[in-house]
Amino acid sequence: MLLGTKPRALQWIGGALTVLLLVSAVPIAQFYRSYWPRVSHLPRIVEAREASHGGRWTPLSAVSPWVPKALIATEDRSFSTNIGISFEGIGRSLLVDLKTGQFTEGGSTLTQQLVRDTLLSPVKRFQRKISEALLAVLVTVLYSKREILALYLNEVYLGDGAYGIQAASQHYFHVAPQSLTPAQATLLAGLPQNPSGLDPFIHWGAARKRQSQVLESMVADNMMTVGQASHIYRAPLDLAKGERERTAKR
Repeated sequence: MLLGTKPRALQWIGGALTVLLLVSAVPIAQFYRSYWPRVSHLPRIVEAREASHGGRWTPLSAVSPWVPKALIATEDRSFSTNIGISFEGIGRSLLVDLKTGQFTEGGSTLTQQLVRDTLLSPVKRFQRKISEALLAVLVTVLYSKREILALYLNEVYLGDGAYGIQAASQHYFHVAPQSLTPAQATLLAGLPQNPSGLDPFIHWGAARKRQSQVLESMVADNMMTVGQASHIYRAPLDLAKGERERTAKR
């Protein structure tokens, strides 16, 4: 029953919880002062992180437009209008936590995922969730949505040792990011949820199921029709030679 709560109610729940936590638990001015140097140099941090994994910076203009479309529909539907956090997502995450009795990572926007991966400790703590929200708001103030998308696409881990869209495009399909087909882009857009468990070289069935969910989200957001989604799903993916053959044998 709780999980069937309407989006409007979830927004109120998430907003109220966020305000309560931020006011009661964090000296905000001091927090921002301590993180300012890192946030203001976020592009350099992302470039250094990518270089450490053998990758190189890829501007958003050099990425197939299907990639950000699929990511936004799947990971953060309110990306273009939110302030770095989604009150609806936070509310839904809270209700899931109450039902399961466990602390989850659900409800995170693309901006929150970006700051979590680049600025915060991987240790799961409630305090980190508050820091994540505060930093996501600051990043949204300092950077445009296109800049945030570029930063995210250059740092996101997409499985099998591939960090960033450039590395993933080459690794899985032997193509440049701008040459990704709709089918390839929607497959990659599903990987951030569970990069290891959705690796198409190892878990082909799971990766394809996740791709279907990405396409369903895009249909729900009126980005395409059901017929177009079905056509994209049936289109060849052309996984990298050798790896494609190894996958087909499973």
